[in-house]
Amino acid sequence: MDDKGLSEFISFTGTLEAGENISPLTFQVRINPAGEVEFDLGAIPLTNDTVFIDHHMHGIGPNFSLFRLAGVSEDGIKFETNDFFLNSMSNRSVAGSSYMRPEGECSTAEFHRKLVEPCPKPQLVMRLKGFQNFGDLDATCRLGKVAMGGPSKITNPDTLSGYIEVQASEENLDISIWRAEADKLLDHIRHVMSFAAATELKGPIVEFRVGDILQLQAWSQTPQAGASMQTFHYLDQKPVFDVAVKSFFAPPFKVKNLFFAISWFAMQTSHNEVRLVNAMTALENLIASNLNDDESLILPTKEFSKHRKILRKVIQECVDRWSTEAPAEVHSIRDELGERLADLNRRSLLKKLWLLSERWSVPLHDIGEDRIRKAKRARDLIVHRGHYYVGEDSSQDALWNHVTIVREVVVRFLFSALGFKGRYFSYVGGYHDAVFPPPEAQLMLSREDCT
Repeated sequence: MDDKGLSEFISFTGTLEAGENISPLTFQVRINPAGEVEFDLGAIPLTNDTVFIDHHMHGIGPNFSLFRLAGVSEDGIKFETNDFFLNSMSNRSVAGSSYMRPEGECSTAEFHRKLVEPCPKPQLVMRLKGFQNFGDLDATCRLGKVAMGGPSKITNPDTLSGYIEVQASEENLDISIWRAEADKLLDHIRHVMSFAAATELKGPIVEFRVGDILQLQAWSQTPQAGASMQTFHYLDQKPVFDVAVKSFFAPPFKVKNLFFAISWFAMQTSHNEVRLVNAMTALENLIASNLNDDESLILPTKEFSKHRKILRKVIQECVDRWSTEAPAEVHSIRDELGERLADLNRRSLLKKLWLLSERWSVPLHDIGEDRIRKAKRARDLIVHRGHYYVGEDSSQDALWNHVTIVREVVVRFLFSALGFKGRYFSYVGGYHDAVFPPPEAQLMLSREDCT
């Protein structure tokens, strides 16, 4: 954690508040190995002044009844959370006195304390879970020196072990401006390295040092999943780390919703069906976010609206002429078919994929349109019927091949978006080293050959 240590319970003297009700309280807090803030409120006497705690906990409403909990330790550490909530309450009586023992959690919390050694240059550190690396990674940018590190072996990914940090190279600067941009830089690096590790790296703790003050912010997060199907080996992450830093300041081109796509790609699951759905969703996210409406349509909206009116009229005439249903059902059929006419003007996913791949210069011809089309069809079967293993081409190997194809396509789009060139892991045809962009000799299939 930090050099003072918050991993052991520290006693605070402060207050527990709910609305206008305030109760003095001595409580203990620590940050556990997973980065979660843990509390021990002890036994609280049940009196007229504290009964509001029980009442507020059981308040009626759609949200948790939140408390504000704040205090100061004996050595001057300040603690505060404005979203503390109780999830259990046990009551008991001892020698005629009633006590309650509440247990609770919080979504966010802050610690403030004096540093033993002042930090003249602002420093921002994000503590990570699940990041595996050999040695430390470092780079220099206009915000200062950037570093990232983690253990070479992880036994439990849901523990704080790694970090990303940036320290300003100057002492006299606008701290608020520097901090805001440094926050974004660390989050960008975290997402790109999540893509590299193929798991969403959690960063539940952020420490900010400047002068003689340390501010530590903690966020409650879901457990960290272990990595699988990594894009890079933990021994060879320096190139992608350098690209993570560089792409924050000078991306090859503007990309919308990059973090959403990475999150879908890095989402962990034990089912190949879900792996395929997640990878395809990441791909569709990139396509939908980075093509405008006109590019996603076959004809301009105004022009198609003319054809739509004609088509709607033809459909109505045909249904009226051929349908044997009752008049009310005929009317319903006409309306439903008419509403679906808008889909006729939307380009297919594959057409949009090729359009964006040409714009971003993403090499896909060695993969081939036919394999992408089959993978997309497999995803559609899973989404619409909930399973894949039916009929022809439904073996375990076939589904795995579809997963590797779509993930490879997503990897190449993300490489182009980040400006990465170099060695990585590919799973198409089996786990192996690959190079991006692929050598021209590997471009076996052209788009025309696959149509």
